[in-house]
Amino acid sequence: MPSGQDPFVGREAELTALADCRAQAVAGVPWLAVIVGEAGIGKTALARHAVASGKDGLQVCMTSAAVAEKDLPYGVVDQLLRRLPRGTPGVRDLMESLSPRAAPLSIGASLLAVLAAVSDQAPLAVVIDDLPHSDDESLHALGFTLRRLWSEAILIIVTARTGEPVDQDPTRSDTGHVDDRAATGEPWDRMLRGAPHVLPLVLRGLAGKHTSALAEAAGITGLSPVAVDRLRQRTSGHPLHLKTLLNEVPATVLKDTSRPLPVPSTLRSVIQWTLQRLPDDARKLLDVLAVLNTETSLAQAGQITDLHDPTSALAPLLDAGLVSWDPHEPSTPVCVHHSLQRDAVYEAINPTRRAALHAAAAAAVGADAAWAHRVAAATSPDPLLIEQLEAEADRQAAEGNHARAATLQLWAADLLPPGDQGHAHHLLSAGTHLLLGRKEHAAKALQHRIERCKPDERRDAILGCLATIGGDFATAEHLLSRANTIAADTATHTLAATGLAVVHLLRFDGPPATRVLRPLIDRLPWGPAAHRARGLLAYAAAYTAGPGAGLEVFTEADLPEKAAHVSHEDSPLLFYRGGLRVMAGQLASATDDFATLLTRQQADSDILVEGAEKYLSGFAHYLTGRWDDALICADQALLVADTDDQPWGLPFGHVVATLVHAHRGHWTLARTHAEACRQGSLLFPEVVSLFSVLAHAVLAQAQGDHSAMLAALDMLENPDKIAPGQRTLYGLLWAPLLVQAATTHPARAHLRQAADALRILDGLTQHAPGLATTTHWLHARLAACNGDRDEALPRFQAALDAPAVPGDDIPLHRAYCHEDLARHLQTTGRQSDHARATHHLQDAVQAFTTLDAAPHAQRAADALSRLRPTRGTPQTKISQTHGRLRPAIHLTEREQHIAHLATQGMTNQEIAHQLYLSPKTIEYHLSHVYTKLDLSNRRQLRAALHGSVQGTV
Repeated sequence: MPSGQDPFVGREAELTALADCRAQAVAGVPWLAVIVGEAGIGKTALARHAVASGKDGLQVCMTSAAVAEKDLPYGVVDQLLRRLPRGTPGVRDLMESLSPRAAPLSIGASLLAVLAAVSDQAPLAVVIDDLPHSDDESLHALGFTLRRLWSEAILIIVTARTGEPVDQDPTRSDTGHVDDRAATGEPWDRMLRGAPHVLPLVLRGLAGKHTSALAEAAGITGLSPVAVDRLRQRTSGHPLHLKTLLNEVPATVLKDTSRPLPVPSTLRSVIQWTLQRLPDDARKLLDVLAVLNTETSLAQAGQITDLHDPTSALAPLLDAGLVSWDPHEPSTPVCVHHSLQRDAVYEAINPTRRAALHAAAAAAVGADAAWAHRVAAATSPDPLLIEQLEAEADRQAAEGNHARAATLQLWAADLLPPGDQGHAHHLLSAGTHLLLGRKEHAAKALQHRIERCKPDERRDAILGCLATIGGDFATAEHLLSRANTIAADTATHTLAATGLAVVHLLRFDGPPATRVLRPLIDRLPWGPAAHRARGLLAYAAAYTAGPGAGLEVFTEADLPEKAAHVSHEDSPLLFYRGGLRVMAGQLASATDDFATLLTRQQADSDILVEGAEKYLSGFAHYLTGRWDDALICADQALLVADTDDQPWGLPFGHVVATLVHAHRGHWTLARTHAEACRQGSLLFPEVVSLFSVLAHAVLAQAQGDHSAMLAALDMLENPDKIAPGQRTLYGLLWAPLLVQAATTHPARAHLRQAADALRILDGLTQHAPGLATTTHWLHARLAACNGDRDEALPRFQAALDAPAVPGDDIPLHRAYCHEDLARHLQTTGRQSDHARATHHLQDAVQAFTTLDAAPHAQRAADALSRLRPTRGTPQTKISQTHGRLRPAIHLTEREQHIAHLATQGMTNQEIAHQLYLSPKTIEYHLSHVYTKLDLSNRRQLRAALHGSVQGTV
């Protein structure tokens, strides 16, 4: 603000570092600067100074988070959008989509596009003050945006308090909000992980020379080194403390070092000492500004405190450095300069007067802000206010704003004594809202208070859910079972039943989950809660009897078979059904479900984006040979899991990446992803162990090491390691590997396992004709292993004769079949079979090469070269690249993703939308692709990547 700004001294090293970040950002290398330090240390001043006007045309957007608005979904994002240049493309649409139910990933992707559009006009700096006070939704969205910045001319600076603030309890909140980050130690900096370029700055007290410079800026010259050192020691170089002393203590007293300073030693005490010296009207105005605790018009502040001349009352406050004021704005907004000053002033107000000011403020501010003032004005239990708070909480919850509903219920609880039955009722209502809104960290902050409540079904439901989050499944099952049995109200029953079902599903135990969910679905009205319950029921059925049984749940619900015919309201069900269709081998239908869901998510931010849909799509693309698309899905699965702070979700993205990189011979990348998957299985064994097995089995498969492959798969036989429900659901992924490995090194026990695995695949094939090639091929391998030539050969031929159903065929399995049939034919001794073997090996080489499965193609080519070639059969030569057979081997992973989509005919804008990047980043990477491959357009790129293959067949 123009008036009330402080002089700025020191911080030369920090300013130099920030100036370097600014210069790089202006040149198109985005930077994030994180300024941390205790309250009043000068973080905001440094940020403002760093983005001050210069010759580079930097646009500046200043935003600030506030505790009072932390349960306002997307409050910080909304503030940011309102301060961007008028007419910025996409701003209006994005602001209209900021509903409580909006998915942070969707909002973050749209925000990226908006910020990129602004930076296309001129470099942009975004400053977010007091980041830890941001609402969770904004933190998630901003975190996603930061991860996708790459070549935009954007500098982002965030500030955050760390350590114990000066003279202040860091978890203190006069407004009663649940500050889950302060209470539970949740890292507020989760949004910063993954940003490409980060500058961390930790501010401490000013040095002696800067203390002297600050005094001179305040008009006090001639301080001796002793006087300067005394000031610095008294304040620890704390800028706000220094400025307060310099404003209040005469220069002659500061210079006289023979006597102690006649002021209190702490900043809070100095501020309160200052208050005693203010004129009455100035003190009245300051009191009301402290009560309002937000920027407000000078006229409104004067009206609340009944001041006839608020402008005159303002002057002493400006002189004392206690307020900031902008007379150039039409409303002449004014506020207390710093939160430390505000807290000291608020604490010094007489309780009776404080209540009266809150009552007056409640009548003057908006309806939503008035609630906090009404609560603060209450000096005794107010039944009408409590009733109104509960009604407003119900309204907020119905709109999806569970965090706000919880805050209102907590205020209602705090208006009653802890032993009162109503106190427990409102406290438990708050916990229920937080869990239904998936605000687990905030609910965890209330755990100790909830534990002190009298046992009942709501208490059991909440504590049971918290036990699940903490990994104590036994306690969770006990509490949730009891709550589910006796819960009468819909909210508690929904929470208990859903929570209990999740406990069973985390153990992959389908039958008890089914028994819990069936009655719940019968009671729930159609909507988000019912969608989730039905989706969980489908997976419970799949854990029990396979993915086909899970799909029957959607058939029973009359969900249309074609994704396009599913109503928009029922879009979340596409996620659950799509995943089960993948595991059922109905790959084309699964891809259609996920593609439709993605299109709707991009058009409607209220449709939740789950990391699971990304890796499940990745499995579908992997099986159908669209390996570039599978890698894109793996990258997005990792991005969503990291952004949503869900470490248990990371291994799923890693396993998809392992499968593709292993088959392509990218050994370093494959081993890196496989090891990340293994580490995840150590942290979350119940959920991840099967996928670690898959990763290492496929890595061995790609290396041609079937012994290691079989050793990795042995864990499948240990129910303590791999739950039977997991085996039942994911049979399509592990069963072909087991049959292939077991029939390479036959042993009686292994062959029995192979036969059991084949029965699972036979069951899937009844409803997935595209799996015919897979099942016939594996039956042929088993028959050949058992010496049954009469069955083996027709099975091999049936596998290759099965039509390649578009979108359902698994080309890797078809290629294996050619290779295995060639090996089988070589054992007959007939010359005609020798020739047929040669042709099948040629087909195998071609199929593997088309897939870019370099290690497999090379082994097939080596086998072909060992055969005596028949006349007219050309030799096969495979490039020894141990990786991609195309020029894309020279590209980075992100460049490969972008190049792949560009060859599919997508525009830069469409690619940006697909990959959650900005069009400028797409343009940047495509230019590098063209340079590396010596190309100039998309047509040449398509020819380079898809029009030619190294080697001839």
